[in-house]
Amino acid sequence: MTPSNETTQKNIHPTHEDHDYDREDYHHHDGHHHYLMPFMLILIFAIIEAIGSWYTGSLALLSDAGHMFTDVAALGLAWLAGLLAKKPNVARHASGVSYVEIAVSIFNAVTMLVVIIFVLYEAIARFKQPHPIQGLGLMVIASLGLIVNLVVAKLLHQQVVHQGESLNNRAAFLHVMGDLLGSVAAVAAGIVVYLTGWLPIDPILSLLISILLLVFTLNLIRDIWQTLQGTASLGGHVHDH
Repeated sequence: MTPSNETTQKNIHPTHEDHDYDREDYHHHDGHHHYLMPFMLILIFAIIEAIGSWYTGSLALLSDAGHMFTDVAALGLAWLAGLLAKKPNVARHASGVSYVEIAVSIFNAVTMLVVIIFVLYEAIARFKQPHPIQGLGLMVIASLGLIVNLVVAKLLHQQVVHQGESLNNRAAFLHVMGDLLGSVAAVAAGIVVYLTGWLPIDPILSLLISILLLVFTLNLIRDIWQTLQGTASLGGHVHDH
């Protein structure tokens, strides 16, 4: 076969090595920046929701804003952990996961627990003394937040598809799923308050979302513990690059 034919054959039928190179090329050029767009989207909308929660008086919106602010820290730290984890001399646990990723995952789990406790405390207070809520404003802001969270969740899912699941990716995705649930609850609360004026729906839905988030967070903590014990299945998905 002539050199030109070999080139043509290679272009038509890429080899396994070519796919590996493309994958490595993706890691090299884009892997460090996959958290940037989600980070910026959530940062901007967290500020909007914080202002909106003050304007509408909604706990559901406030809890969603709180989750978003923890997301800003989570995604920023996840970016840093992903960057450091690619360095060949970084310290790694026996499971193959870098200690940086483990530390960031622990931080994410702890901050989520703090947000959950705060929302639970505030919800109980609102059962005792309901706050007036602007249902229409809550619906509009929460609906926009839902769209933002759907976009961010899709971006992070694409990251998992390209680079494989890791403890670090799961921790960041957990926060975004928490935001997604929070936005759904806030939209539902806005609809109910706008149509019926029934204020207890706001703390009720906030409590429901907090319980669901607690389940997700406890699952993450379990995975972190199993990773530290060297038994987590995630360890098999983390590779050096």
